[in-house]
Amino acid sequence: MKRTGILVCILYFLSVCPSLAQTDVIFEVFSSLSQDYINSVSLREIALKGLRALNETDQNLKTEEKENELLLYYNDKKIKSIPFPSEDENLQTWADWCQNVLNEAQKISKSISVHDFEMPDKFAQKAIEGMDGYSNYFSTFTTSTDESKPLKIRRHFASRFIDEYLLIRVINFKKGTTEKIKTSVMECSKCKGLILDLRGNHGGLLNEALSTADLFLDEGIIAYTLSEKTAPQYFTAGKGDIFSQKPIVILVDGLSASAAEVLAGALMDQNRAVLIGTQTYGKGTVQDVKKMDSDRAISVTTSYFYTPSGLKINQTGLTPQICASQKEDCAKEDRFKNEEDITRAVQYLKTGI
Repeated sequence: MKRTGILVCILYFLSVCPSLAQTDVIFEVFSSLSQDYINSVSLREIALKGLRALNETDQNLKTEEKENELLLYYNDKKIKSIPFPSEDENLQTWADWCQNVLNEAQKISKSISVHDFEMPDKFAQKAIEGMDGYSNYFSTFTTSTDESKPLKIRRHFASRFIDEYLLIRVINFKKGTTEKIKTSVMECSKCKGLILDLRGNHGGLLNEALSTADLFLDEGIIAYTLSEKTAPQYFTAGKGDIFSQKPIVILVDGLSASAAEVLAGALMDQNRAVLIGTQTYGKGTVQDVKKMDSDRAISVTTSYFYTPSGLKINQTGLTPQICASQKEDCAKEDRFKNEEDITRAVQYLKTGI
């Protein structure tokens, strides 16, 4: 009976004071974004991004930012004024302040009161995912709309011959991709050129893309990362080009992203390959994942990728030397199934034009 009584007391205490059980989630958000995020971000900005969860949960509840206070409105009527902490205050003070805002919102809105234990997770999701679109928050309360869509499974690797040239298509960089590329190339000693098709390739394992670049580069920089808070980290190639400087064409399009862009940018900048296609997607960031507990994790963008020549991939993407599109400025385009690009690549390998 004693143990049962203690358990009941604990559950009652947490139900009365949910903030004490949940503030740690909000604190982790402030800690990760203020310490690890790629760019400097104010504590106030983190708080306001996270508090967008209030209106998302109850559209009748709105917030308004004033110079020194946050106003809470319900049905367009001002209900509460809550002074902001100073930017000089510590992270725990800001986490406690945000939890206090959530508590006040629960008193105003029945919808938010019903979701009281979920609100810190909703706060975390809005704060982190609102930074750059690549940072993420994962918990039992966050859901993805993509989960309802059926997965389309496609072979991530395929190769075939076109005349005297080897065509390798890589849909995604998975474990073992580099070895498959290496085997295909080594078995084609009489091939006069290589077409590496990265159209529709969203990325995958960065190490596989780096090691693939290493296959065709005889030393030199493959890529490097940089942020406001860290020194550059360089990824370099070792000696030896398994394709003996034979010509390479890389096909790219508007869906070529992340690790695919790192590989294509490295070979283009090092004059090892010619890019044919359209502007690439422009996803050139690095995310670090911090596990909080059994069902929560934070993925925060920590640095940007740059090509050997110093081109920042993120948002900009890569511009191919030969545009395969009629769009102005060779704008992004989905050309995954366009056989004309392959024909264009073969023509270039044969004539250099």
